[in-house]
Amino acid sequence: MKIGFYGLGPASFPYVNYSLARLNEIQLATVFPPLSSLRLYSICCLIEKKTEPLILFGYSRGAITALKLCKILSHRQKTIQFLYLIDPISYYRQRIWIPENVEQGFACFQRNGARTPFLFGQFGKGVREYLCKNPLKVRFETEQVRVLKNAQPAMHEDMVHYCFFEAKITLLSILRTAV
Repeated sequence: MKIGFYGLGPASFPYVNYSLARLNEIQLATVFPPLSSLRLYSICCLIEKKTEPLILFGYSRGAITALKLCKILSHRQKTIQFLYLIDPISYYRQRIWIPENVEQGFACFQRNGARTPFLFGQFGKGVREYLCKNPLKVRFETEQVRVLKNAQPAMHEDMVHYCFFEAKITLLSILRTAV
């Protein structure tokens, strides 16, 4: 089972969230907007009934939603096979804690900022630390992107495309190879 969350804002063309929302149409994953905790519990009920491996991913504030879902599932002893975070935006904290129920994970982030001027939080600065609750159990990698292949600085809006095709571990490879 593959579940993703896109960032705040519209999921229509030409916005960045559109490419993540298209994963629904090509049936690679089920993708939601960032959700409140109450709606996450309804998703948890559906996940608990499934026995297949679980892959979670999220972009921007959707990455924080994916982490919240991981924490809820950790209380229910449900294992996450892979957690993929694309440039998460944290409002109040400098660290992102990876729960123990995550077996493997990857976070791709940048520190150059964003083209969209009205967003706030730890936006475009990346999160300073990714800390695993149990580092012996969780294999978690990070990649900081400074410059794209076209020699332009990597911005927040570029990160989805970068993670689809250019990252050390691409999101599409994770979604396609999952059992």
